[in-house]
Amino acid sequence: MTSTQMVTAFKFRLDKTDSLNYPNFENTEIDLLLNQAQERIVKQRYGSNNIKRESFEETQKRTEDLKAIVSNAIIVPAATAVDNIRTTAQFVTLPTDHWFIVNESASITYNDCTSVSTTDIVPVYAIQHNDINNVIDNSFLKANKQRILRLMEAGRVELIHDSTTTINNYKLRYIRKPVAISSIGTLINCELSDHLHDEIVSEAVNLALEDIESKRLQSHSQIENKNE
Repeated sequence: MTSTQMVTAFKFRLDKTDSLNYPNFENTEIDLLLNQAQERIVKQRYGSNNIKRESFEETQKRTEDLKAIVSNAIIVPAATAVDNIRTTAQFVTLPTDHWFIVNESASITYNDCTSVSTTDIVPVYAIQHNDINNVIDNSFLKANKQRILRLMEAGRVELIHDSTTTINNYKLRYIRKPVAISSIGTLINCELSDHLHDEIVSEAVNLALEDIESKRLQSHSQIENKNE
């Protein structure tokens, strides 16, 4: 569906439930609801917070749902900063459209036991800030030539490596935030898979009904309070 077709479908479906005389929605409001629905569906598909308890790539349909917004980036880390957790840590600035990490690894260089320079691709493991002191010096969990540790920060990741390792680049596969749907001005269609468009419209209608009922409950509550 195009963005204008999604707006038409929204109005039609809302009209079918108009037994309670729901208000008319302007196109700007419908666009907002469609984008809220789009974000909600992406979050459901990425995680397992859905009725089928299936997360991203658990089934072929889940893979097809989000394939349009899976992106790749290879990023060279910045020089060691003054605000890093450990001296053997470097920051990587995430892409501005980054939303959820799907997979990550790092290209590293180190000298092997014969002092020969070796380059390798190793996995990156996420850790939490409240676990850092327990992990950083643990012989089995700390960063080494087989693993890099990663902390999240606003707009950046902090990659922790051992003192004998140099990080060449950070390889990231991620889900980016989908572009906003627009049916006014410059028309922007939904970029998610076609089979999701109908679900987005239905979810937008649900959001509209939730908002309407919430306002009615608030108004009813205010009237009751005035009568007390």
